[in-house]
Amino acid sequence: MKISVVMASLINMQGSKNRDKKLIRAVNSFLKQTHEDKELIIVSDGCDITNRIYDENWKTNPIIKLFPSPKQVMYSGGIRNIGCKMATGDIITYLDNDDVLGKNHLSEILNKFDTDKYGWVYYDDLMVLPETKFTKFQKRMVEPRFGSIGTSSISHVNFYTNPKYKGTVIPEWNNLNGYGHDFLYVLKLASFGGPFMKLKDMAEVNSAYIVCHYFNCDE
Repeated sequence: MKISVVMASLINMQGSKNRDKKLIRAVNSFLKQTHEDKELIIVSDGCDITNRIYDENWKTNPIIKLFPSPKQVMYSGGIRNIGCKMATGDIITYLDNDDVLGKNHLSEILNKFDTDKYGWVYYDDLMVLPETKFTKFQKRMVEPRFGSIGTSSISHVNFYTNPKYKGTVIPEWNNLNGYGHDFLYVLKLASFGGPFMKLKDMAEVNSAYIVCHYFNCDE
């Protein structure tokens, strides 16, 4: 089964440092995934730096695809809509360009996500503690409520390609200015995607989505 990873990318964000290096780090974590049937879809949010880094590093790699978009409002969920519509995998998951995937993350999702029973799943993730260079982590307990769940902890069926959802109105990310669109999308999944479940044991280092909210890029 194929899995698509969607990444919205804006490098020159106010208050963000070393995001070009973090983008390369994030993509490398995708390339190191033990699951082979995968693709990464990078949607650049009016970002020439993202486009340049892609051309310099991954332009010839068939499993990494770039879709440039005109600049949208800050933190717009509309960027992810582009990636979801371009995805060819059976399952869609997400990766922010300053975060990292444990090497077994995609295989763990595929092994535990029964797409015949569930439309989407969620799971706990890990936060790297500041300046510990990936040696200390804090487990984040995720539940489907506002302030707890986001793109780092959800995966869903590819509603655009799955025949089960043919002819339905596909849930899409809101084109809003702010982080609130994450939870709004989860609400749409809950009403549209049918039954859902929490995947267990996803917060181990090798299988986790690892959130990196600090400026030091050294590993």
